[in-house]
Amino acid sequence: ARLGWRWAVPAGLLVLMALGGLYATTTPRYALYHLGAAMQRHEVAETERYSHVERIPDTAADVIAADYLSRQPAPTTEAEANGRQFLVTLIKRRVRPQLIARVRAEIRRSVERVGVQPAAVALPVGVVAVLRAFRISRQGGDAWVTYQDPHEGPIGFRMSRQAGQPWRISAFDPEWVRRRAREEQIRIR
Repeated sequence: ARLGWRWAVPAGLLVLMALGGLYATTTPRYALYHLGAAMQRHEVAETERYSHVERIPDTAADVIAADYLSRQPAPTTEAEANGRQFLVTLIKRRVRPQLIARVRAEIRRSVERVGVQPAAVALPVGVVAVLRAFRISRQGGDAWVTYQDPHEGPIGFRMSRQAGQPWRISAFDPEWVRRRAREEQIRIR
């Protein structure tokens, strides 16, 4: 009986460690750690894997369109309201390609500048930095991540996960999008 306990306790601890490790690989922090590591290795494609390059521009286009419409007179008829909806669709179609190109260029620039120059967004790197720097709160199936960037100040973004995919950045804080749109002069043409 004593011999059984000698093997059961270490085996049980090993199983618990394996389960804990498996759980850890399914968290946003794990994805943030790998995102930071890919940036440190200057791997643009691997860095893009952790950013939903199609979804980020869609949410940013929503913010830009809403800001544009907020500066316009409110619709007074149903026809005007329908016209506004049509206008929103046109705005999104017009700025989406610019935003996709902007997201890819920003990822590439951030990866190239790691360790050389200040990047537009500098992620904390390393296990301890990832554990300490990011504040993560779950919101349904998504996670809201915030941290203090040394150049940009507070940055917040949403991460989401689809089956078979790692956690990926899917949207940035609307205030940050507005600030970047003004700085980059993303215009509705």
